[in-house]
Amino acid sequence: MARYFKIQSAVTMLQKLQNVFSSKEIVSNYHTLSSAYYRSQTFSNPLKRRYLSSNKDSKQSGAGKSNSCNSTSCQSTPDKWPTGNRANFHFHPELESILNEQLNAELKAFYYYLSMASYFGRVDVALPGCESFFMQMHHEEHEHAIRFLNYITMRGGMVNLYSVNGPEDQDWKCPLNAFKTALQLEIDISDKLVSVNCVAEKYNDLNASDFIVTEFMEDQMKSINEMARLVTVLSGVGDQALARFMFDKDVLDHYVKSEFDILKKRNFDASKDCLKKKP
Repeated sequence: MARYFKIQSAVTMLQKLQNVFSSKEIVSNYHTLSSAYYRSQTFSNPLKRRYLSSNKDSKQSGAGKSNSCNSTSCQSTPDKWPTGNRANFHFHPELESILNEQLNAELKAFYYYLSMASYFGRVDVALPGCESFFMQMHHEEHEHAIRFLNYITMRGGMVNLYSVNGPEDQDWKCPLNAFKTALQLEIDISDKLVSVNCVAEKYNDLNASDFIVTEFMEDQMKSINEMARLVTVLSGVGDQALARFMFDKDVLDHYVKSEFDILKKRNFDASKDCLKKKP
């Protein structure tokens, strides 16, 4: 209380001197008097003085300890991540490179088949069998690309994705043109698979060779045979409206899996909409 009254009296005295000094000088004088009074009260009390000095010493000693740490854990730098040290399991760089080329060839076919499916699904083309067939091929090529990607990663390699360009002319005009292009795509992919297998055998990589032969080659031969048969049929029947309709129906009935049947999906969606509209 005594301290409070002393400060209050000092403030009162400063307020009386407003006519003599400016307001800024009053504030500065007030802070000067207050700080001087606080210092006098602190250092006149031995307990406060002892507490402040001990607290200051403890802070300085703590700072000194933190700066004088010589342990190896403090001085060592963390390891670089990624480390760059790949355990590639005897995975030759040439084989890794050609597998990446095969991966990107699968993505190219994936892109082409998507273009074909979208063309035959157009309103002015309306061939659901061809649309479903190429959408099915699109999904198969995507699955193949993912399998190559996973294999390269499993062997400790690095996946390199290249830019994939779409077809120069995406107006396929007729089913025969699209199926001829698809046949050539399958032949090119098969040739690349043979090249990959040759590189695997060159470096005695039995695992890679087995992966190519057992996982892809037989299915690839079946795809080429299937495409060649469809090209033969289209070349024989021509491009008349009725022939195109019958060919499209045959493709939908015999070459397309049920989960890729566009007509079934549309009918299923339409039936769901009808059920929703019923009261």
